[in-house]
Amino acid sequence: MLANTPSRQVKSVRTSIELINRLQALGGATPAQLTEELDLSKSSVHNHLATLEMEGYVVNDDGIYRLGLRFLTHGAAAKSMAGIEGPIGRTLDAVADELSQPTWWVTEEAGRGYFIESAVSEDRSNVYGSVGKRSYLHTHALGKAILAMASDEYVQQVVDHHGLPEQTRQTTTDIETLRAELETIRDRGYAVSEGEAVLGVLSVGAGFHDAGGRQHAIGVFGHARNFAGNRAANIGERLADIVRDLERDLQDGGA
Repeated sequence: MLANTPSRQVKSVRTSIELINRLQALGGATPAQLTEELDLSKSSVHNHLATLEMEGYVVNDDGIYRLGLRFLTHGAAAKSMAGIEGPIGRTLDAVADELSQPTWWVTEEAGRGYFIESAVSEDRSNVYGSVGKRSYLHTHALGKAILAMASDEYVQQVVDHHGLPEQTRQTTTDIETLRAELETIRDRGYAVSEGEAVLGVLSVGAGFHDAGGRQHAIGVFGHARNFAGNRAANIGERLADIVRDLERDLQDGGA
């Protein structure tokens, strides 16, 4: 469900969130850098940093501020609230071992995709994604698999709210093209996307619902050159079978 935009917002809260986002994107920054990045006064940046530091959300390493570990508490709590980590985690490990590709669990919230957990076989390394990464659903196969489970009305709401930003020259940016792709995904049970999030990276994903009706997807990301011939289709068909079994387990309350 998309978040409603309130008619009145607390400006200071939004400023703190923007500051946190910039610290994350930059990997740490000085107050002077943040002042320039956010077009704020020095005193405003200092006050926000001091408050966040006192509460443990940022730390000061010799004048370089970075995110504090307190965020781990909230991230872990948010992840565990769904109560489905166990069965999905086991499925991720099994898929990564079977397919020898980095495997991700992505979930949808407020029209965006969030990378929750991954599994990587011993002979592979992740080529895309990081835990907590927020993405546009139309830019990779897992996101498209999630959109394919939604109603046409909800897909339109997501597009109206977030747009269809171009990540690469191969990204789908037209709503009618996206609708046609989603119909194909519904028919065959899985999605394939090449070069839409990052050029040269191909993803294959299949979507499923948990017992509460939330939409998720499991899929793989790899270099496009590793998916020659029918490999992407074969992986997609296997993922479709796997998520059907996983969805049934989740609906039955498997743990």
